[in-house]
Amino acid sequence: MAIRIVTDSSADLPSDLAERWNITVVPCNVIVGDVSYKDGVDISPDDLYGHLIAGVHYPTTSQPSAADFQSVYTALIDQGHSILSIHVSGKLSGTLNSAEQAKASMGDRAEIQIVDSQLASIPLGLVVLAAAELAEKGLPLADVASKVAGSLSLTKCYFLLDTLEYLQKGGRIGKAQAFVGSILNVKPILGLEDGEAVPIERARNRQRGLRRLLELARQAAPLTQLAVIHSNDPLLAQGLRQELSELLPEDQIVSARFGATLGTYIGPGAVGLALTRAG
Repeated sequence: MAIRIVTDSSADLPSDLAERWNITVVPCNVIVGDVSYKDGVDISPDDLYGHLIAGVHYPTTSQPSAADFQSVYTALIDQGHSILSIHVSGKLSGTLNSAEQAKASMGDRAEIQIVDSQLASIPLGLVVLAAAELAEKGLPLADVASKVAGSLSLTKCYFLLDTLEYLQKGGRIGKAQAFVGSILNVKPILGLEDGEAVPIERARNRQRGLRRLLELARQAAPLTQLAVIHSNDPLLAQGLRQELSELLPEDQIVSARFGATLGTYIGPGAVGLALTRAG
């Protein structure tokens, strides 16, 4: 019996890595007007940012249903697998609750462990990748779940946003509310702590913000994992990846993009780093 890792699309996990590690990604829902889409299935990041910029319909999101998870869990259990299901912070989404409902509905026949990452986006993605590596070593499910839960505090993120407008509209602003009303041109750097968005710093402009992201990553070294993520500026993200190759070989730095779920709140023009410190 193998351990299979399940997560949700808010992890912003690149599809090639999900495929490489046999990670099952359950899509969240993105609603634009009166149409509901499956994140990463029938709505792309470009589609989402187009809707945001057009401003005709403000997108919203909803968690996968318990039935969505039950379908995934049933298929994996029927194949003889046990499941470690790792998800976006329960303070940011009802996704965890849907997963718990699905697990409960399956009774004792299913060996399923569920973990609240207290993270979102590619920081969650890094945790999921680390879990997949542990699972491949043949450890028991309980041991893998325990190691994952015990290492969550080592994963950090720093997101430089162009604006807080979308986070505020979407109701996910959390303690970052403290930055609302700042000087117009100030660029906020946010993190995630205790499962919600928190203010890290105000950068006077975008260039200073980018320099600060690099400084924060260097201060956290030594690292075991590192990722660069962007909304709609791949060249900028690639430049950051090259700058950070002093911390990890460039081919070990994950390149990711804010998908339609997180993009709804992050907005265009955002870039960020996620990292895992050596324990």
